[in-house]
Amino acid sequence: MKKGESFLLLIIKLSILLLCGMNIVCIDESIGLLSNTIKVGVISDVTGPTAQLQTPIHKGINTYLTHINDTGGIHGRKFKVIIKDGRYNVARDVANFKDLVYRNKIFMLFEIGSTGSGMALIYKVSREQVPTMMTSTTDFFIHPTQPYHFTEGATYEDEIKILLHYIIDILKEKNIKLALVRANTQHGKVGAKTFREQLNIYGLQSSGEEVISPGGTEASSQIINLKRNDVTHVILHTTEGNAATFMKEANRYKFYPKIYGTKYACSEDTLRIVKNAARNFYATNSFSSWYDKSSGIQNMRRITLKYHAKSSNHIYYRHYTQGWCQGIIAVEALKRTGEKLNRSGLLKAWESINNFNMGGLMSNVTYGPSKHQGSEYCKIYKADVDNLIFMPITKYIKSEREFY
Repeated sequence: MKKGESFLLLIIKLSILLLCGMNIVCIDESIGLLSNTIKVGVISDVTGPTAQLQTPIHKGINTYLTHINDTGGIHGRKFKVIIKDGRYNVARDVANFKDLVYRNKIFMLFEIGSTGSGMALIYKVSREQVPTMMTSTTDFFIHPTQPYHFTEGATYEDEIKILLHYIIDILKEKNIKLALVRANTQHGKVGAKTFREQLNIYGLQSSGEEVISPGGTEASSQIINLKRNDVTHVILHTTEGNAATFMKEANRYKFYPKIYGTKYACSEDTLRIVKNAARNFYATNSFSSWYDKSSGIQNMRRITLKYHAKSSNHIYYRHYTQGWCQGIIAVEALKRTGEKLNRSGLLKAWESINNFNMGGLMSNVTYGPSKHQGSEYCKIYKADVDNLIFMPITKYIKSEREFY
């Protein structure tokens, strides 16, 4: 080697060391990959206050990836899934992320257990260059596009917009008095901000914004306030437990507005708890349920029942479908990456997915370099209190008056 070439090589090595020392992180793109294994992590609430919502999601992810393993894996590699319980706690979720990335050395990540945890971790995800498929929560994660963060369906902001679009533009209801019910959480605050913004766009005034404690078992003061204001329409941006509490209390106080729920209120468990008190309940969701009849749902049921007893069917509703969809989308991106799998290749492959048919599990999904949200579409559902299921009353719709 010539003297000049040796000097140039030394400069290059010193430059790399300097960049790494300046927090411009040097990442080994083969992290989490063995000759026959792809290590993936899941951060979920397994035993905490939102476990009823999140357990079906990670079960859906794990079951789908198990199915892929049993049918040959991805170009000869099989998934090793490591699930961490964050108990809906930001500090625990951050610790779990560090454990998965630094100790377990995962290739990619599914889920982050809460909106607050996602906000705390989004920049760490980018710094560590970990491809992440996270449950759709807030626009914060996708506008502007985060390089390593992908999501599947509509965000909370999308859902609030869709519900108001449906009530005002599609149904053209007049003389309405709209109110919002939410929890005092990051999830609730995101919904409240969008609710206020959208009312301003429509030239409407809020007729109330009531807060219910997460896990709260009574809502009498909130109902009395809304009833006093002659509210005609309530947006429930809550979890299923709070939704059930609100509807039971509303029925007790003979308060009968039209009630519209966002995704986590759109749960069959809510209907089983409140039954006839949900007769005026509508909800929006990106995902189909276990009992729907699309080809994707039929395939999901067939595969799932190979691994789980029929007696467990009650957990396989929309949240399970959501996890299943996450698995399908990630596997499709990994397949497209090819046999020479690495993280940068995965990102490019993911961004190549265009109008990918989800078989009715959710709307078709499209990604791109500046679009890391698969779909902004939802359906509106009406509660069927006799059969304790949700029946779709629209096609897939977006807030910008787009339909298919």
